Amino acid sequence: MLQKILAVCFLLSLYVTPVSGEAAEKVQVGNQSAAELNTMIPVKMKYLLSLPENYDEKEKWPLILFLHGAGERGEDLNLVTVHGPPKLIKNGKEFPFIVVSPQCPEDQLWQPVELTALLNDIEKKYKVDKDRIYVTGLSMGGFGTWSLAAYTPYRFAALVPICGGGEKFWVKKIKHVPIWVFHGAKDTAVPLERSQTLVDVLKKEKSDVKFTVYPEAAHDSWTETYDNPEVYEWLLQQVRKPEAEVKAAEEKEEAARKAKRATAGKKK
Repeated sequence: MLQKILAVCFLLSLYVTPVSGEAAEKVQVGNQSAAELNTMIPVKMKYLLSLPENYDEKEKWPLILFLHGAGERGEDLNLVTVHGPPKLIKNGKEFPFIVVSPQCPEDQLWQPVELTALLNDIEKKYKVDKDRIYVTGLSMGGFGTWSLAAYTPYRFAALVPICGGGEKFWVKKIKHVPIWVFHGAKDTAVPLERSQTLVDVLKKEKSDVKFTVYPEAAHDSWTETYDNPEVYEWLLQQVRKPEAEVKAAEEKEEAARKAKRATAGKKK
């Protein structure tokens, strides 16, 4: 039996080796050749899910995606209930939203491609109103909120990033999305300027942005925020703008900028 197995393995090796060798021969040393990667990357993620009390009574529901901070990473989902909506749900609060609270693995950061895969799966399984999907997060989750929105700029109806930050070019892609930013003035872990910089860019772009600064708060600017009913009332008022409409406006703005540059060039 062992001899048969070895014989099969040998034949397989003869079949595989020439193929890989043939591929290698196409790449000439010293030259640059075109190549392509086509692979499937599995996404494994633990998360908490909360459905509204009267979930079956409606055809679709708004959804909140909550991204926790660095301290709640790991394999223990109970850590996710330390702050934010999961904490409030654990203590008995009922939300008129589907609430999805994933957990980031130890020593990693929120990855937009993985969060997108999670949302895609949730949309398939549950009654999600795709025009009312909201993202919020604190600290590391605040950074994740900004980056995820920039990764899929036409997916979300509103954002609530708390004591986070990001790159200026990110927010130019999401200037059409209503955003309510929160930060503590005395935050030394993530300085206030990390949010202020992005808010300034959004205001320059004439975006629908609100900025709440807690004068006496340090890093914990999330407890007061998530305890505030006005935050959830504001979210429920926000509906995603149609992608075609947003892109048409962007093209119009770009055409206006080109015309302005052309006019300025002629004057010179």
